[in-house]
Amino acid sequence: MKRNPSLLSPRGLRRACAWLCASVALAAIAVSAQARGIAELHSDYPVALSVQIDPADISDDDLREIKASGFEFVRFGARPPLKSVNPASIDYANLIRRVKNARLEAIVTLFGGREIWGQQPADLGGGQREKLFADFARRFMETHAAEVAVWELWNEPDHKTFLNPALFPAFETATAEFCRSIAQLKTPPKIVMGFGFAKLPFNAGQVPAPLESAFVSAAKSDCLTDISIHPYRAVPETAIADYAKLRAQLDQRQLNRVGIVASEWGYASYLPVRDRNTQASLIFREYLTNVAAGIKLLNLYAWKDRGTSVVAREDNFGLKSKSGEKKEAFASLTEFLRIVRTARKVSFESSAGVNRLVLSRGSTLLHVVWTQGAGHDVVVPAEKGRKCTRVEFFPQVRHGSCGAPVEGGFAAEATAYPVLLSIAE
Repeated sequence: MKRNPSLLSPRGLRRACAWLCASVALAAIAVSAQARGIAELHSDYPVALSVQIDPADISDDDLREIKASGFEFVRFGARPPLKSVNPASIDYANLIRRVKNARLEAIVTLFGGREIWGQQPADLGGGQREKLFADFARRFMETHAAEVAVWELWNEPDHKTFLNPALFPAFETATAEFCRSIAQLKTPPKIVMGFGFAKLPFNAGQVPAPLESAFVSAAKSDCLTDISIHPYRAVPETAIADYAKLRAQLDQRQLNRVGIVASEWGYASYLPVRDRNTQASLIFREYLTNVAAGIKLLNLYAWKDRGTSVVAREDNFGLKSKSGEKKEAFASLTEFLRIVRTARKVSFESSAGVNRLVLSRGSTLLHVVWTQGAGHDVVVPAEKGRKCTRVEFFPQVRHGSCGAPVEGGFAAEATAYPVLLSIAE
């Protein structure tokens, strides 16, 4: 090959180097611009926290308090303008503006009724229900693209309340229609997750195959960036193994870039099943479980109780009562968020019935210890001369001394009510 002398001169080499550097920079910018999914989410906390709000009953004072308490997101659903599924005729544009004014980010779940477009066949309006829903979802997304941080397609399609099981094939069609339409957008949304599964997908006998198939197809086409699930369960820590199983199933399907989001999960305080102290412990442990598992976003259900009956489960999922009284769960969780702001996970270990989560915040190590039941005496490791502060969250928040050091660190009792030992220089 004939050599070009001008390229071998010092000036030529400088030009070539400049061209190469510019090309690399442009490529990096292009990759960054195309980066999508929950992996790109930034948070001030080990797990970004959202809380479910009722669009028809959320005040500006509520939104400001949510922000001040350490939450970064709020989640709510947007439905087609049909009385059967949206009787209050919510002004979503105004709600989204109010959320932004409170310096919160919105997680918006787009879904219809049991018949996909509406609640009853009469809601079809003479058109295809699949296309009507896809058009509604695309238009809503286009209108609010700059104001919504996280999108979710549908809510619990594997629950008959939200999708008629006879319409699973139609749901696949509606998802495909939606994906085709947003593929035409000049700038696709950064995070679009689905489908808010009520059960663990890709786990035998849990989620119907057509719904799993719809998700895989949408994810492989880069339409859905992440999978969203609702890990309700009696014991929060069992979710860690389920997250690992789900991760393995996604990887097996070549969906390695698909992240996992817990888009709805909470515990109700309803008698005689669970008092408010137990609710507080479970919600706290729910957050710790997601930190342990490396989940980036958790949405708590819910901000306020739906009703006032102390024996009705669905009435009592709130961090606050219907009248606005703060429950024990509110105090414990928000104090923990205040402590762990800017902290990052170092390690998690579960052994001999004791869970140990270690976070770092600058040069300080935050050790959280707890069990799923009976108490255990533990030693939190600390070098000689280190200072230790103990934080109890139950039955009320209390900061105090860890006591005299023992060999190897500081002694504590781990129970179902987590305690934090802060080890500083």
